Amino acid sequence: MNDILATLFLNNPYLPEQVYAFCNQLPEFRKAEQDYSTFAARLRTQLGSADFDDFEETLNWYLARYAHAYYLFGLGLRQEVVSALQPKMP
Repeated sequence: MNDILATLFLNNPYLPEQVYAFCNQLPEFRKAEQDYSTFAARLRTQLGSADFDDFEETLNWYLARYAHAYYLFGLGLRQEVVSALQPKMP
């Protein structure tokens, strides 16, 4: 049963492209994306590529987990169900 729920709510291969397509229609999203790209390029120059890449990967993972929780809660799932769907940490 958990596999069915995980596939339905967690492993949707179309979700990222659908979200991006929707967001890309929003002028404020495109502006935020451009602002980010400009600032990220400046930081990459200051920090160096390796440190910037490490920072960006860590930040992206954090934001992805946070957004994912909003997605699941937005579906109206109870916290117990959301917790049960999460992968076990080592």
